[in-house]
Amino acid sequence: MLTNKIGLIIQGPLVSKGIKGSKLRDKNKIKSKDSEFVTKYNCLENVLDIGKKANNNFDEVILSTWESSDISHVRESNIFSKIIVNSEKDFENLYIKNNVFIQNYKKQFHTLYVASRYLKKKDLDFIVKIRTDLEINIDKLHNECLIALSKNKTLINNGIRSSSRFLEIDDFIFGSKSDLFIKWMDNLVKIEFGKPAGAHSNLMISYLWTKHKSKSYLKNIHFFHKSIENNSKIINELAIKEWEDFHILGKKFWNNSKLRGEKLDSRYYDFKISEPKIKKHRMKYDFRAYAKWLKSDFSLQSNVK
Repeated sequence: MLTNKIGLIIQGPLVSKGIKGSKLRDKNKIKSKDSEFVTKYNCLENVLDIGKKANNNFDEVILSTWESSDISHVRESNIFSKIIVNSEKDFENLYIKNNVFIQNYKKQFHTLYVASRYLKKKDLDFIVKIRTDLEINIDKLHNECLIALSKNKTLINNGIRSSSRFLEIDDFIFGSKSDLFIKWMDNLVKIEFGKPAGAHSNLMISYLWTKHKSKSYLKNIHFFHKSIENNSKIINELAIKEWEDFHILGKKFWNNSKLRGEKLDSRYYDFKISEPKIKKHRMKYDFRAYAKWLKSDFSLQSNVK
């Protein structure tokens, strides 16, 4: 009997500071780090709970995190297939050496990259990623992965909120067939697609690159655009086609979910889905980023053993 082998990456810090789960859609109101909308949340209990429950269904359960005083408690639990503890100092030195800007989301990409490298050896069918500060129904997630795998689809957690912002993917939860996921994470950290710099747009552009990179160097310039709303017809059409084929988590999936210990803002997942609308193409390519890719032999090293 064939079984579907699925790996889970729990990614993020053991102490998460950011907007409160109940105020997620009010993040634009934050004026300072001490805002009433911001909280500091210890993820240890949630991470251990995810690990225990995930062991019932997932074939590999990986925690990819950063150095923390709580890491000893995680190690003592003996519930993870692998614990990868990344050094922020080593991360910064590595990325500065390779002339890569260290935006906060790059830390997320790095932890996913080293985890996917480890899972490359595990002969999995599907890999999915969640956050350390996100509390969800793990059994439901496993079932959604099985559905996506059976349909040969990539799993994402949200539909299109704004009709012109379809060159973005949310980063709370996403997963795909293992070969695609590993290549996707590899491209995510190794290629600087230039501005606009953001987690959601980088996720989508890297995904499109992984699936549709052209053999023609000239055509690949389309991936290095400075606007997520005025990109070329080629990239827009590729993105729209992918949206038609994504497996998107439904509203019911999010029932009783929490972010940083608070009930998740329902506005995050309960909204009217927009149809993608292509805007006029503007010639705003990031030729510096494109030239860097042409010349680059940028490679990342990790301490994964």
